[in-house]
Amino acid sequence: MKILSGSPQADKAQTPVISLDWTECLDKRPTDRTSDDLDTIFSKLKDVKAFEKFHPLLIQQLCYYSYFEYLEKGVTLFRTGDLGANWFAILSGSVDVCVPAENGKGHTLICTLEAGAAFGESILYDTPRNATVITSAVVMLLRVEQKDFKILWERNKQYMHGVITSLSRLTNTLDPKRRASEFDPSLLPQVASSKFLKDDPTRNPALPIVPAASVRIQHAAYVLRTCILSKAPQMIRDRKYHLKMHRSCLVGSEMVDWLIHQSPIVHSRSQAVGMWQALLEEAAIAHVSQEHYFKDKYLFYRFSGDEDGKMIRPSSTEQNASEEQLNDVILTLAQVGPDAMLRMILRKPPHERTIDDLEIIYDELLHVKALSHLSSLVKRELAGVLIFEAHPFKGEILFSQGDEGKSWYIILKGSVQCSIYGKGVVGTLHE
Repeated sequence: MKILSGSPQADKAQTPVISLDWTECLDKRPTDRTSDDLDTIFSKLKDVKAFEKFHPLLIQQLCYYSYFEYLEKGVTLFRTGDLGANWFAILSGSVDVCVPAENGKGHTLICTLEAGAAFGESILYDTPRNATVITSAVVMLLRVEQKDFKILWERNKQYMHGVITSLSRLTNTLDPKRRASEFDPSLLPQVASSKFLKDDPTRNPALPIVPAASVRIQHAAYVLRTCILSKAPQMIRDRKYHLKMHRSCLVGSEMVDWLIHQSPIVHSRSQAVGMWQALLEEAAIAHVSQEHYFKDKYLFYRFSGDEDGKMIRPSSTEQNASEEQLNDVILTLAQVGPDAMLRMILRKPPHERTIDDLEIIYDELLHVKALSHLSSLVKRELAGVLIFEAHPFKGEILFSQGDEGKSWYIILKGSVQCSIYGKGVVGTLHE
């Protein structure tokens, strides 16, 4: 099939992302796609507006299993009663969903599916198609073959909510007697709620990961608080929100603004977020109700010790000393901020991670020597499922000999000892 780079009839807002370079990568068989091919495809798909409701992990899998199709208006993708061979996701354009008319002549239009719609799930059960689908405009879409979609489904079905358009449901609405396929979107597994993780410090990035801040972080928080009270005292004040008073707190977005203006070392808002998160993960600052990790938003945070609202103002001597130390503190936080940002992302439940989050994890995995033999696709999949665990105390047991294994580990920092019953320690594994 000849691949075109675009069409004046296609949606102008989406056509620019459909270009020859990456669609050629999608023409290859999945097993022939290189790491560079997958990176090229992903860099384009993640920016396609039509796929904004697709979970990043699902987009990653589409990079590996899908093929690109460009179809003119009036092309029939499949007919009612056909045994399907493909699943489709529309990049741009639209398709009409029809069923045979009652008089046996022509078709009755049920609806029109536009960019972002995905359909054709009956291939999971080898059941006949419930409708006829015809392109109603120039269409650009991704096509996944049956054998590959079954793999895609098993790996990502918890993320299919809000993505799949069930043709069986559409046709049943028109005619309840019409045979339904075995697929029912209501049977899709719900994405697990993160509420049960609320009190788990290793899984909730809004909670500190250590019982008390280190001397270095305590000092950094003291210097920042003192300088804020000296230069912008209006930032720390009592605030009322939803009829509740929060004492001596700051706004996250204002904290980012302030830090950026203190030093050219802080060159982006995301960098500043990581620096404040480094304080939050050691309890030097906290969200007022411990519901949020540090975010560049209108959320309230306060320094440790200010909970009672009794503000102790620093003396002029303390202010002068803190201002002299501010640059060194900012340099220290700039060094630890990226690691704090990574830990924060790894503590999020996988279904809450954004595409930017996955890119940060993936970039970090590229530098892990122990993973250098893994393909780009495997590293991208790991970015979506790795979960952070903190074990700050020496002697903690990850698992014992004879246990049924449920986890796989990568050491980011520190070391673990391996022992065998009767033989003692047989080796040490490092980061």
